[in-house]
Amino acid sequence: MHGQKLTSTLKASVFAALMLGLSLAGGATAQETAINPKQVNEPLAPCAQVQAYKDAKAAAYTKLDEATKKGISLTFDKDGLDTKFARYDKASCDKETGLPHLVVDGRLDHLGDFVIPGLLFLYIAGALGWAGRSYLMESSGPEDEILIDLPRAIKCLLLSFLWPVTALPQLTGKMFEADDRITISPR
Repeated sequence: MHGQKLTSTLKASVFAALMLGLSLAGGATAQETAINPKQVNEPLAPCAQVQAYKDAKAAAYTKLDEATKKGISLTFDKDGLDTKFARYDKASCDKETGLPHLVVDGRLDHLGDFVIPGLLFLYIAGALGWAGRSYLMESSGPEDEILIDLPRAIKCLLLSFLWPVTALPQLTGKMFEADDRITISPR
């Protein structure tokens, strides 16, 4: 009976999410949703071949030259622009706007666009979470949460960068509580 309730609740949740998504997406007009076949078949091209990108690149260098002549200091210099546009020249740009896009399609030549930064983000987020978890496990009570013990916090933070290694043994049961120790609210 409990499993049947869970299944019906899950179905209701999926249905509600679907209806919410459809109601939010319903505001688009037919003209906004029209598909340009040329854009679908070949939406991106190397930036060095896109005219809109070339125009933006020339405008950036022109702006730098004008600011230099007027004695205005900008947040970027010629070396910075050279580095930026050398990277963008190898990227993929939208043919109409000339703006660089990340390509997340599984090809290995685009691995550095999304996968490596994504994994690095997950690692750092996991390390911060593990540091907080370790600090709370070592705390002696609520007073340690109000007044942070800095040496203990730093120790937990430094040890947290090993979190993938230290988390593996805990997956076998140390991280989880037995079912009979979990309280269930009366229904």
